[in-house]
Amino acid sequence: MTQDPFRRDPYGFARTRVMRLNKWQLVLISALALAAVLTLVVVAAGAFLVLFPIVLFVGLIAGMLSRWRGSKPARAPQNSGARANWPPEQIIDAEYVILSDKSRDEKP
Repeated sequence: MTQDPFRRDPYGFARTRVMRLNKWQLVLISALALAAVLTLVVVAAGAFLVLFPIVLFVGLIAGMLSRWRGSKPARAPQNSGARANWPPEQIIDAEYVILSDKSRDEKP
C-alpha cells in the first residue's frame, strides 16, 4: 500500500460499518414501521370519508345549477348523425379542393 503524506483514509467516504441489531431492536423497528403505515392508512381513509361527500354534494349542486340556468355543455359530435342535434350557428360547412404539386404549379 502506498504511503499517503496526509494520512488520509485509502477508502475515502466509501467505508461502511456493519451493525448488529439485537432481536428486540428489530422487533421494535418493525412495530414502529407497521404503526406508521397503519396510521397513514387510517388518516387517508378518514380524509376520504370526510372529503368524498363534500365533493359529491358540490358536484350535484353544480349539476343542478347548470340545468337550472339552461346551459348545456358543448360536446363534439361522435358520429355524422350527431350533426342534426347541433344548432346551425355551431356547424361550419365548407367546400375544399385538394391540390397536388402539379396543379399548384400550373395556377398563378
